[in-house]
Parts: sequence; C-alpha cells; structure tokens
Amino acid sequence: MLRGLGLIRLTVDGRATLSACHGQLVVANHPTLLDVVMLMALLPNAQCVVKHQLWANRFLGPVVRAAGYISNDLDAEALLQACRATLAAGNNLIIFPEGTRSVPGQPIKLHRGFANIALLAPADLLVLRIGCDPVTLVKGSPWWQVPPRRANFRIVVSELLPIAPFLAVGPRAIGARRLASHLQAYWGRYGD
Repeated sequence: MLRGLGLIRLTVDGRATLSACHGQLVVANHPTLLDVVMLMALLPNAQCVVKHQLWANRFLGPVVRAAGYISNDLDAEALLQACRATLAAGNNLIIFPEGTRSVPGQPIKLHRGFANIALLAPADLLVLRIGCDPVTLVKGSPWWQVPPRRANFRIVVSELLPIAPFLAVGPRAIGARRLASHLQAYWGRYGD
C-alpha cells in the first residue's frame, strides 16, 4: 500500500529467496519502524519475537497475541520451545538481534538471544540487510516527521548462514559471542 501510494520505494535483492522461505530463522538489522511491516509482507508464514511492551500494549497487544507472535519476556526454556515449535511448523521466524531500532550514526549493538536460539534450535540463519535513504521513522524521531523526499528502502538477502561452524567452537556461550560478532561486523560494514 505504501508503495502503491508513492510514499516509499522498495527494492528487494533476493525476493525469490524470501518468497521460497519455509521454516527459516530470519535475522535483520532494524533501522526503521517499517522494517517488520515490510518483512511480514514479503515472507510467507511470518512469525516474530516481539518485545514485551508490544505484547502488553492496549492497542497492539490483542493483535500480536491473536497472531501468535512470541513475547521476548518468556522464561528461556519457554521462549526456546516456542521458537522451535514455530520453525518446525514451517513458519519463518523474524528476529531483530538489536532488540530495538538502530540509532543513526551509532554502531549497532546486538543482544545474543538470537544467537542462543539459533544454536539451541539449531537453525541456520537467513541474514537480511535493510537500508533506508533518507533515513526516516528512526528511533527517537516522531512518526509524523517525514523526510523532504520519498524514502528509498532496500532489503538485501544475504546467503544462508550455517550454524554448524558456531556449534563446533566449543561451549555455546563462545559460539553465541562469535555469531553475534560475525553479524555485527557484517551489518557494521554497510552502515545502513
């Protein structure tokens, strides 16, 4: 709808890969408020891990609960079981490892929860990179402040990142740190 109304442009490198996803753990950087909306529109059978504030929100809470999304404040075992179950059911599970939107001009910082899920599930990761020029709907800016020109969004589908090398390094904590460092370096190279 946003594209149809001419409010944004969206380019997807690897659209066929997204359309063919089945039971995949999908991780992406999170520069704007629209990231999840675009990914949900592009991925079949999309599921999300959502922050508990949305789960408890008076307006959005009923929607995310009805959709069967997974709250990020479940105890560790319940969260892992919910993630395993949704992947086993063929759903594509979207996780933003930053936990919140990026702050423009600052390096991204990843939480390791996604890495622990990937290692314990175990699940390979489909890594996406999302960019927006000019930046809009970023953390800390009001939703009504729009840039002077139309925002150009670009989603780039990276290759599937196998989890096996991160499982082979020894204790899970080391594998999780290496996986988080690997993705932080990948997204950091592009500064999207």
